[in-house]
Amino acid sequence: MVFGYVVALLFICLAGCERKSGDAVVIGKDYVAALKQGEEIKDQRATNQEQWIVKVRMLDNGRTIEVRADRVQWEKLHENDRVKVTYRVGKHTGTVWDAEIQ
Repeated sequence: MVFGYVVALLFICLAGCERKSGDAVVIGKDYVAALKQGEEIKDQRATNQEQWIVKVRMLDNGRTIEVRADRVQWEKLHENDRVKVTYRVGKHTGTVWDAEIQ
């Protein structure tokens, strides 16, 4: 059932999202530990997998985006580094659905 929702959301985004890219500056990094089975939720963002999050500010429009990165990429990046970011924005809502650092 969850798979169906994910596929539907992906289809909606592909049909109703606009792909953008541009230069950005790293303004922060965050790590969210994986939630272990039976463990009480300490961080609302916690899932069953670790998350490495890079917060960037787009240079062209000042928009702040949180990008999920892999551990190696996360460790290499530092505050004030310049990066190229590709992301999808909902045409009607302006919500960022997917972002990656290249």
